[in-house]
Amino acid sequence: MDEIKDERVKTVVKINNAEYTIVSTAPEEYVRSVSYYVDKKIREMTQHDRRLSTSMAAVLACVNIADELFQLRDEHAEVSKKLVELADEAGENKLLLDKRTAENTKLSNENQALRISIARLETELKHTKK
Repeated sequence: MDEIKDERVKTVVKINNAEYTIVSTAPEEYVRSVSYYVDKKIREMTQHDRRLSTSMAAVLACVNIADELFQLRDEHAEVSKKLVELADEAGENKLLLDKRTAENTKLSNENQALRISIARLETELKHTKK
């Protein structure tokens, strides 16, 4: 039996002018993208206040990133709830469509039976007139 091994990749990134080696199973491009985002957030903090130490800027960046995460979680929960509601509504609409389709089939059959009866009666009427 073959074992699945995680391929760990070392990626050297630069965050706030310091190099870090990140070991991850994620693709290098993804690691670089995340690192760039963190670097950008730290730089935003230091641009607002040049007196911030590296650790203070990093903490503020973390707080901002956590805030974004929490907001996205809330949005995700709302979207998930709406998706469940729409799925329920779609199920109800499917049941209604099935019911209407069955009614339509029944009415079509009745209509066809009535047409046959009319044709039979018209034929009988023609024969009785002769």
